[in-house]
Amino acid sequence: MAFTFKQLRYFVAVAETGKVTDAAIAVCISASTITEGIKDLEYYLSVKLFDRTRTGLELTPEGYRFLTHSKRILADIDNAKHSIHDNQQGIQGKIVIGTTVTVSGYFLSRLLQRFSQAFPLVDVHIEEHSRKDIEKKIDQKDLDLGIILVSNVRQSKNRTLVPLIRSQRRLWLSVDHPLLQKDIVTLEDISKENYIQLMIDEAEHTTNSYWHKYKLQPNIIFKTSSVEAVRSLVATGRGVTILSDMVHRPWSVDGDRINTVEIKEKIPSMD
Repeated sequence: MAFTFKQLRYFVAVAETGKVTDAAIAVCISASTITEGIKDLEYYLSVKLFDRTRTGLELTPEGYRFLTHSKRILADIDNAKHSIHDNQQGIQGKIVIGTTVTVSGYFLSRLLQRFSQAFPLVDVHIEEHSRKDIEKKIDQKDLDLGIILVSNVRQSKNRTLVPLIRSQRRLWLSVDHPLLQKDIVTLEDISKENYIQLMIDEAEHTTNSYWHKYKLQPNIIFKTSSVEAVRSLVATGRGVTILSDMVHRPWSVDGDRINTVEIKEKIPSMD
């Protein structure tokens, strides 16, 4: 028995949400169908793709490697479907796009790949700027498009804002961290822990906004512009952090595991 494209979509949905119920909502199918699809996929591959934890499902090392290939396969399918129609349009020209460092590192490559395959005659020029500079350049018509995090975007009648993706923020912590034993983790719990603060793309400003909302503040022991540094410090138990699923990876560069936990308070998604 070969696996199906539907099973790949179910697998990716579970990997991205961490819960069968959330994945079922995302792909508009029953939870039991998703569970059966994952079971069949694991049987075909002869590997375990997920570990069950207190908070949901986490990818195994084999599952994480398979996720990369699965996303590529599904993207190729979408590209093939679009190319049947879009390539025939003969659309050509140039688009100048401004992006921030987070978008460039974690979101842009797949988006550009799909666009280039659908519109091969369009020349895409990319510039990396701060969010504020991108807004300014859009208003001055120096950029055609800006792809940015919208947490701190100013409203303007000169611009149209189109959300592309919403990525949930969760608590990152090491595999043996005491907070994993709690049924419910709160911001007050987190405020008592050493906190690693990511600095890129106005992350500190966004962090402060939701901490201040609950009249709390994190115990920041280190600030860094390196996501890999955050991963390594969290994975080895030096501190915790709150970041989005889009930038999450289950392991640090040294291979140490990183767990994620949902927080009781409503933490804004990274849009």
